[in-house]
Amino acid sequence: MTKLANSRELLLDEEEIRKLMNEYCYAIDSGDFATFAKLFQNAEWIAEGKKPNKESANNIVIYEDGTPKTKHSITNISINVDEEGKKATAHSYVTVYQGTSDFPLQVIFSGDYFDEFKKINETWRFSKREICNSITGDMTAHLKIPSLTIPSAKDKMK
Repeated sequence: MTKLANSRELLLDEEEIRKLMNEYCYAIDSGDFATFAKLFQNAEWIAEGKKPNKESANNIVIYEDGTPKTKHSITNISINVDEEGKKATAHSYVTVYQGTSDFPLQVIFSGDYFDEFKKINETWRFSKREICNSITGDMTAHLKIPSLTIPSAKDKMK
């Protein structure tokens, strides 16, 4: 393969991975937990060094419109695809905003996503997402018991 063809393939891989990263945000924010489950069906999801237990699967507060009323924003995205084009890693910052009728719009979480991907049958898939370096705000309007999902989160705010 020529250097130009390799560059084109690398750009296509990076774009497909970026779309996966964004799809996670869209799935959570729209309350589409079937897509969330599909994205991570063969992947680990780790928060602050711990795998959330089964109870955390139903920990998100869902509002009358079927969503958690959040917006996950990922920035500073860095994607590295291995030379064989079969594995990749990514690092990004995440900021989660939330606002409801009785919870003013605010940042409820900020941290880092460290992701790993595998290319299976020519399609990129998550193999791991690790959430680190958490800075938590008031997550009580988003998670029924915040510390079940993000261990450092406070379950009650003053």
